[in-house]
Amino acid sequence: MKTKRKTKNAGSVAVLVAVVLSVTLLTATGCDGQKTKKEGGEAGVKQKADSSLVKVVVADIKETPFEDWGSYSADLRGIEDANLNAPFQGGKVSSVKEVGTRFKAGDALCDIDGDKYGAALEAAKAQVEVTKGDLERAKANVENGSVGRSEIDRTNLAFQNSRVLLATAQRAYDDCKCRAPFDGILVSRNIEKYQSVAPSAPTLRVSRIDHLEATIAIPESEAFSYAEGMKTEFRLLQDPQTVFEGRLSSLDRAVDAKSRTVTARIEVTNRNGLLKPGMVGRASILRKSYKNAIVVPSTALLRLQNGISAMVVENGIARQRTLTVGASDQDSTLIIAGLASGDKLIVTGGFQVSDGTKVSF
Repeated sequence: MKTKRKTKNAGSVAVLVAVVLSVTLLTATGCDGQKTKKEGGEAGVKQKADSSLVKVVVADIKETPFEDWGSYSADLRGIEDANLNAPFQGGKVSSVKEVGTRFKAGDALCDIDGDKYGAALEAAKAQVEVTKGDLERAKANVENGSVGRSEIDRTNLAFQNSRVLLATAQRAYDDCKCRAPFDGILVSRNIEKYQSVAPSAPTLRVSRIDHLEATIAIPESEAFSYAEGMKTEFRLLQDPQTVFEGRLSSLDRAVDAKSRTVTARIEVTNRNGLLKPGMVGRASILRKSYKNAIVVPSTALLRLQNGISAMVVENGIARQRTLTVGASDQDSTLIIAGLASGDKLIVTGGFQVSDGTKVSF
């Protein structure tokens, strides 16, 4: 009986310990649950507050030098460029220089029946001498009274006619020799040796290539911005990194009625002879240089229905500024009014905010 009572007391103690442990565990779990819930609530409030700020990229505006260039398509030709023609009676080609030949003014570049035209030139020279002598004798006879003054008129007319024939014969002889009108290079030819050439047909094209001329068409609305002597640059389409400097040599005073453009000519220095007549590229003219200017990335501008704007940050708030813009290049735009040095310009994210939006950067 003593042993049985002891076992019963031990069971009661075990049950009491189990109850105490259960209460303790529930109490700990409840506290932790309340703490976790409280912490979760605070995180949610904080996250909601952060989500009201829009993330943007901002750049500080600073004054910088800027050059305003106008750029146009351009065709190159020799600053002195000529197409030579065959003599007025044509003929057969006995010799012709190769394309690429460099020459001096007056050099013969071909021969088209040179003997025939040379003989005609000598005959014309002789005729001038004959008529000149007749005129001088007529003047002497009038002075001594042996003939009337009408003889002077007749011989003078013959003399002047012979001079006209000499000029014509000289032109024909120069044409038959393809006489160079200036220093330059033979850039192309339309005749070959032993070929018969029609009267006044094109023979050779010659150019002066140490300086070339780029011809451009400037829109009527932009023409007033330019004047002769302005600095220019020329770039080939296939090699835009190589720059050939020059100047604006002439600007037409008349506007083309059909295209509403003004023709301008740019003199280009052909450095190392790389440029050739007939090439095409882009010609740029320096309109104006700015020592201190507000220049911003073109991608930061907002082109809206009511004009061009940009977004800046003031005390963490996005503010819209209406802008007056000037010239632009591929990446940057000159700002005439609306921004100042020290402003914080939103360069990325401007379309995601409006005036009054809170931002972070």
